[in-house]
Amino acid sequence: MPSLAVHVHDWFNRLTLEGTPHRGSGSATIGKHAYRITRIATKRPDVKLLRSLEKNSDTLRGVGNRFLSTQQKWNIKISSFREERETRKFFLFHSLIVDSESAKIGHVGEEVSSIPKNHQKMTKFISPSEVGFDRVSSQLQRWTKAISPTPSGT
Repeated sequence: MPSLAVHVHDWFNRLTLEGTPHRGSGSATIGKHAYRITRIATKRPDVKLLRSLEKNSDTLRGVGNRFLSTQQKWNIKISSFREERETRKFFLFHSLIVDSESAKIGHVGEEVSSIPKNHQKMTKFISPSEVGFDRVSSQLQRWTKAISPTPSGT
């Protein structure tokens, strides 16, 4: 009889990622500069977090490498979603917070899709009839159908 760990793995080896900046975001640099300006007045902590989110940061590269190792070890299925619409910044500028290249991990078998909202709104669904909700829930339903009613272990 399969162990509980085998059952758990069969049922929980899938992951959806919405707007995750795997390779960083150009917006982090703008945010870092704005933060430095406001830090003078507010005496807030340093900008290490924003630095780690910048394009091609060493921190994100290290996290990505560790995640790849975990994903391969446990055969985790991944579905990444990116934003389609730009987010307004500072009332003047518009940009994608996480561009399409950064929103995907790039691992073998990763499924990539988009949600027709900006970064701030892409995970906030008002109705099941929304396109983004349909895309995410359809992926979850495909995965659910692919899992047998009684997980096989050995």
